[in-house]
Amino acid sequence: MLRQIQELADRTAQSFARLGAAIVRPIERLVGGVTGKVLSATDQVDRVESVLFRVVRVLTWPLRLVGGLFKLILPEALTSLLSNAWHSLQDLLGRIGSGLLHVAGILNLDRLVLGLVWLTRPIWRPLESLGVFFVSWVNTREYRRALMAIPAIFLATLVLGVGTWHALFGKSQVRKTYREANQQALDARDYELSELYDRKLADLGEDTQRTSYRTAETLAAEGKLDEAYERMLILAPEDRPGYPNAHFWIIRNLIGGRLGAAPDEAQRLAKVHLEHLDTVGIEAPFVTLLKAIWLARDNKLEEAADLLEPIVPQMQSAAMERMRINLRLKRSGQARQDARALVTHMKTRTRRDEQLAESDYQSWLAAEDLLGNLTQMRVILEMWASADPDSEPARKALAKVYRRQAANMLRDPLPDEKAIVELWLKAAKLDDSPDGLLRLSRALYKQRNSTPVYARILSALHESPSTPASLLIAVGTEAAQLGQYEEARPFFAAALSKDANNPIAWNNYGLVLGEGSEIDLDKALDAVNKAVSIVPNEHRFRETRGQILLKLERWQEAIADLEFAINGLPNLPEIHRSLAIAYQALGEDELARLHNEQLD
Repeated sequence: MLRQIQELADRTAQSFARLGAAIVRPIERLVGGVTGKVLSATDQVDRVESVLFRVVRVLTWPLRLVGGLFKLILPEALTSLLSNAWHSLQDLLGRIGSGLLHVAGILNLDRLVLGLVWLTRPIWRPLESLGVFFVSWVNTREYRRALMAIPAIFLATLVLGVGTWHALFGKSQVRKTYREANQQALDARDYELSELYDRKLADLGEDTQRTSYRTAETLAAEGKLDEAYERMLILAPEDRPGYPNAHFWIIRNLIGGRLGAAPDEAQRLAKVHLEHLDTVGIEAPFVTLLKAIWLARDNKLEEAADLLEPIVPQMQSAAMERMRINLRLKRSGQARQDARALVTHMKTRTRRDEQLAESDYQSWLAAEDLLGNLTQMRVILEMWASADPDSEPARKALAKVYRRQAANMLRDPLPDEKAIVELWLKAAKLDDSPDGLLRLSRALYKQRNSTPVYARILSALHESPSTPASLLIAVGTEAAQLGQYEEARPFFAAALSKDANNPIAWNNYGLVLGEGSEIDLDKALDAVNKAVSIVPNEHRFRETRGQILLKLERWQEAIADLEFAINGLPNLPEIHRSLAIAYQALGEDELARLHNEQLD
């Protein structure tokens, strides 16, 4: 009985034990699983740390190698000193870091730091994910398989990198290459190839208007205005607004008359393109200037002057155009104001050492001329001639100013003859055209008897070593035409002393030696023979020699020269008269009669 009770008690206890074990077993499994995961994670961390440690060791291998070499080479005391210094530096950096953390704790910067970490999640979270993925991938694969995957990873990275670069920078690089090639085509004047590059750039989304405009400008600079105009019309068509610079180019060249359009058609087209500039909202001083020029050509002068007035202080061209318009309107006061504004523009540019074009100098001269500043005109022209010594307009204009100054000095009660002669000589050096020299010599000879200063000037010109041969010839020719043969001879002799190969001087010298009160026909014949030897087929020289031979009664030789001369000078009565005399002397009465009939 007792045994039965004991067995019952044992079974009951075992039942309670099994019940307790059943209750406790899930909890034990849960704790064991969590513990296993923690240990596994710790093992993974250890593996990551091991991998990172190995990577660091590989990267720092050169440094460790150098350190080992130094340790072998340097004395032990020195290496010990360097090692202690390195450990001291590490300790210092550690203390600085701890100090910063301590300061952050005191200042309660934890929230700020955590906030910054939270805000920068878009930056570090992707990198963290990639790192975790890489570590997990490495830890779950055998090293041999991982090594075999390296080429694939490299190729995938390369493809990804190329794709990313092309998406971000590829088109811009291609566009840059096409732009450089387009510029090279323009430099080589290969406009067809340049047009092809323009189309390629347009396909890549590039705005090619600027390059097309530059191409058209280059064509215009080479004189191909028709081709340039066609390209500009593509950029700025007549029926709609287009590229503003192209509209401006078309207007400017239409107004300048360089596109071959009739005046009325040019006015109409210029108005159309001006309206297109208004449509696109281009409001600039140069557009205002073009509108004013268009109005002036349409005889709306007052409107043009009013339109230009606000921009005169800004633009030199506006000042010049308004000055012209006001002169046409006979508003001299306003024209002088515009001239003063123009002078201010030019002086400002001069102070800035800007290079002036021929049109700039001409505009400046017109303004100073309107203001009556002859001295300033001389300064401007000397500046222009110095900047461009080969400029014919500058030389002639400066010579004209010198002559005007000399003429003004002649009006003084006590003129300075030397200064006047110096100005005339400068003028003759710059402009030795026969017309100018003859005007000067004519003016001198007309006044030489009525005004003593002119006679003194003539004497100074004759004696001056600076007087050019051309001026001496002009003075001598004027004296000869007035019948002053004796006064003409010294001038021709002086001219020949400066230029012994001048055929005109020899011819005219021979002529005046054969005329007047003191005739020397032999010297005259020698002089004109030198002229004929230099230019054998000049009809005037042969006529002069024929007249001298006639006076020497060398009839046949005279007839030969005079017959040659009459072929080039058929309407000169003196030749017919001289031939009549020569034929009459030779008994050729019929030929003499024929030439006498030519005198009627």
